[in-house]
Amino acid sequence: MLPPKPSGPSYEDAPPAEPRGTNGFAIASLVLAVPAFSLPLSIAFGIIALRQIRVFGNPGRGLAIAGLSISGAWLAVLLIGLVVAGPSAGSDPLFQARPGDCFRSGSEASPVSCEDAHDIEVFHVLPLSGGSLHDACATEAEQYFASSTPPEYVRLGARQPAESDSHPPEQHAVCTLETDFPTTGRVVH
Repeated sequence: MLPPKPSGPSYEDAPPAEPRGTNGFAIASLVLAVPAFSLPLSIAFGIIALRQIRVFGNPGRGLAIAGLSISGAWLAVLLIGLVVAGPSAGSDPLFQARPGDCFRSGSEASPVSCEDAHDIEVFHVLPLSGGSLHDACATEAEQYFASSTPPEYVRLGARQPAESDSHPPEQHAVCTLETDFPTTGRVVH
């Protein structure tokens, strides 16, 4: 014979537990991690999902971690891309110039149209060599101004990348015509 059933409610009388669905923020974190432009949302939703899952215990922890991992990988790729493609000491656009290009001086010369205000005009490009760059540019200036005289406000410049910079094969020294104040138009010879 069985012992008598205790009086009062028992676990057998409790309603069945409702199944808990996967955390929506975890799903959103994973979905938004795939396109790189939504990384901030993916990271935020992943963090929110992990906090909610810890408190409420619903499933989705793996999805949230996957979303954060993919977002982290995208961030690493973007940061590496910025470092590789970012400006470096040897990437001054002046040393990639061609004759006739104009620049506005500053911490790094910036290319502008010669019709806009500028204070540097490239008139000759030389391969990097061990000889006197200024003498080479002076010789080129004599030929450049063979049929005219440069205005008084124009002076000869000879520029090359700093020796500490790494020189890509396409990089050259430049012979420039420079002024102390911005001017427009090209120096006519």
